[in-house]
Amino acid sequence: MLIILAAVSGGFFVWHKADRSNAVRAAREGYVRQIELIAAQKQLEVLAHRQAIADTARRQLHTEIEKALAEAEAAEQELEHYVSTVEDNCVVKPGLAERLRNR
Repeated sequence: MLIILAAVSGGFFVWHKADRSNAVRAAREGYVRQIELIAAQKQLEVLAHRQAIADTARRQLHTEIEKALAEAEAAEQELEHYVSTVEDNCVVKPGLAERLRNR
């Protein structure tokens, strides 16, 4: 009877140790998964924030490019207007060049 009691007690002791180590391992793995999930969520938030900033910068750059193209087109049209008003046989008088240089 004492041997059976010792065997059952030993069996419970071994089962308790094995179960405790399994519980600790499961808890540790659960915490690791939870931390990895939180880290992935934070990385996703950072990426979403960066994407929003990049989109804003892209829109501003696109606006600046359109503005620069419009200004270039206006300057080109103005230049074409000036060129079209000058006759082909136009000659600059000697005094005009000096007066323009002194401005």
